[in-house]
Amino acid sequence: MSDRRVELQAEVDTPREALFALVATQAGLVRWLDEADFEPKVGAALRFRLRDAEAHGEVVALDPPQHISWSWDWHDEPLGVPTVVAFDLIEHGARTHLTIRHVGFRTRAQRELHEQLWRYWFGRLLLEVRRAGGEVTSAGAST
Repeated sequence: MSDRRVELQAEVDTPREALFALVATQAGLVRWLDEADFEPKVGAALRFRLRDAEAHGEVVALDPPQHISWSWDWHDEPLGVPTVVAFDLIEHGARTHLTIRHVGFRTRAQRELHEQLWRYWFGRLLLEVRRAGGEVTSAGAST
C-alpha cells in the first residue's frame, strides 16, 4: 500500500442511493460518526467529531450518487499537508461497491494512524448498513 493513501472497500447488498445518503448527507453521517456539521455542496465547510477529535475541511467534489470527496485536517493537531477523503459507490445490480480513500499523507506514520482510524469508522458505517437491512458481502483494505 502506498505511504500516501488509505483505501478500504466493501461490497454491499444495498442500493447505491441509500448508501450514498449515509456518506453524503448530514443525517446519514451522524448515524455513524459522533457529530457532523455538513452540507453536500461543493465549497461548503464541514466539521466532524470522532470521539475526542475534531476534523474539518470542505467539500471538493460531488457527483450523486457515485462520488463525494472533501478536504480533511485535524483541528487540534493539523497534519501539515492537505489530505482528501473520497467515497466512491459503483452500482452492480442490487449491490454497491463502496470505496473510501484518504490520500495525501506526508509520512508512513500519518497513513498508518489514519488507516486504523478509518478501519474503525468504516466498520461503524457498515454496521449502519446492516442495521438498515443491508448485507455486507465482503470488506477489506486495498493494497
